[in-house]
Amino acid sequence: MSNIEELVGRQIMLGELRRRVEQRGPGPLGEGHQKEDYRPCLVVSRQCGSGGTSLAQGISERLKWQVFDREIVEEVARSAHVRRQLIDSVDERVRSGWSEFCRKFAEGEGIGRETYLYHLRQVILALGHHGNAIILGRGANYILPANSTVRVHLIASVQLRALRVATRENIPLNKARHRVEQIDAERAAFIHEAFGKDVNSPEDYDLELNTDELSIESAAEIVLAKLHSKLGVPLETVPCGK
Repeated sequence: MSNIEELVGRQIMLGELRRRVEQRGPGPLGEGHQKEDYRPCLVVSRQCGSGGTSLAQGISERLKWQVFDREIVEEVARSAHVRRQLIDSVDERVRSGWSEFCRKFAEGEGIGRETYLYHLRQVILALGHHGNAIILGRGANYILPANSTVRVHLIASVQLRALRVATRENIPLNKARHRVEQIDAERAAFIHEAFGKDVNSPEDYDLELNTDELSIESAAEIVLAKLHSKLGVPLETVPCGK
């Protein structure tokens, strides 16, 4: 199956699951849902440059679970009937996004903040009902039930993360550091604005892993062990990355 076919298949599945969740009604977060309504999921929250995408991809290869990142943005835009660019403007950010987002809403071009968060929540819940999904960020650890989800937070020193970004994007180190710090601040502001939470609070995660000290492969093994011990996810015998 080609990458495009796989992406289309995921979007169709996600849209159908979202419709099923919406039929149940919005309801307050964390209320009205039983544990059996949800299947195992992994949520990876990450500082910029800490290796979250690589970790998600490595575990995806191991478990054959799907990774959902930009697909969430696409489905929120689709379900809210707005242009994807409007959702891009507030995706995991606040300071540079909400003001423009609200201006567009006032001009009749977009959706309000609460509507956006409603659709985001419905998409995340749909993934939780389907299960066997790896979700990158978007506050999913505050939306999905803790008893069906392993919530991971990846961190690393700003110096190392800036070096990784500079190397990956072939940009000067000082520019990479600025980008890392800006994205971290935007993500933290989004979580505070949307969920009233501190993104760095350890009580909201099952694991906090420092990739200064751990390779992505070692971090993946720790996460897999937690998926097994907490959620009973069966593990393959082939090591990650092999």
